[in-house]
Amino acid sequence: MSIKKYVKALVKTTTKSHLEDIYNQLVYVKELSKNSKYKLIIFSPIISKEEKIEFLISTLNITDTKVINLLKLLAENNRLNELPILVSLLKDIIAELTGNYKGYIITKNRISESKIAEIESKLSKRFNKNIKLEQGLSDKEGIQVYVESLNVEVAIFEEDIKEKLIKDIIRAI
Repeated sequence: MSIKKYVKALVKTTTKSHLEDIYNQLVYVKELSKNSKYKLIIFSPIISKEEKIEFLISTLNITDTKVINLLKLLAENNRLNELPILVSLLKDIIAELTGNYKGYIITKNRISESKIAEIESKLSKRFNKNIKLEQGLSDKEGIQVYVESLNVEVAIFEEDIKEKLIKDIIRAI
């Protein structure tokens, strides 16, 4: 059974707002899954499924019985390692249901809120979706805009432009 089937079943058996609550309880799994101790526990054949479930419930402060039952089902079918994928799929489905998408704009220097709003407006119009952007900082000169749920990424970096110009000059010679 693919992890997508668990998400589809979850979507069919709950409301949109409850789906958002479930996502909010599980959202930290993506970050947690990068931790070596988390991986050790989830992938360990020595640790029982019940202990793995208890670890997740206590670490993520899960109280929703539907989420607990989902974790039990995933553990029973040896799919706890796919929990970060499930969370990503859940995020995409919620975005699709609500029409609200979250993206990021990454630059070296902060840009004004009005410029971010302008980019949000143009992206929203282009994709006919409501897109909100959060700004992040990078050490690279340039700009990167991406909306993961829509598989959209636009990036322009000074380094790339210089390389392209050099290649074009060499080709012209």
